Amino acid sequence: MRKNKKEVKDEIKEDAIEEVEEKDLEQNSSDEVEKKLNSEIEELKNQLLRLQADFVNYKNRTEREKSNSIILANEDLILKLLPILDNFNRAFAHADLNDKIIKGFVMIKEQFESVLKSEMVEEIESDGAVFDPNLHNAVMTESKEGVKSGIVLETFEKGYKIKDKVIRPSMVKVSE
Repeated sequence: MRKNKKEVKDEIKEDAIEEVEEKDLEQNSSDEVEKKLNSEIEELKNQLLRLQADFVNYKNRTEREKSNSIILANEDLILKLLPILDNFNRAFAHADLNDKIIKGFVMIKEQFESVLKSEMVEEIESDGAVFDPNLHNAVMTESKEGVKSGIVLETFEKGYKIKDKVIRPSMVKVSE
């Protein structure tokens, strides 16, 4: 059977149409694949950013916990050493500070205070301050003319804190 020209033309036309349709399908499917891949890439980028932020937060948290652990470990030792500093202060209150031996002890006391400061131990300022039950332990009260109620009049024993944590409150006399 011989095909006539029209049939041949129709076949060629149909083949061309099929080819164009196949190319369109391939183009559409490659566009869809590209969109899907871009979507997955964005999702993975967002996931990576969240994981990086989580890691930074984890690092910061563990660093804070480590620092707090060191402070707590030092706190017990410092509490045991503070009475020694108190005894130095009591002794110097009644000593002749011109004596060479006493001057040597003053230097030892200053070195001791320097070590405490390097460990972030701070003295709580009390005399003349407003009484704060978080910082002060009132062991006496006294009425004093010209002084408002709730003012620290005298410090019997200095208080100390490490950073913001009170490790020993000041023992004070407060105005009524």
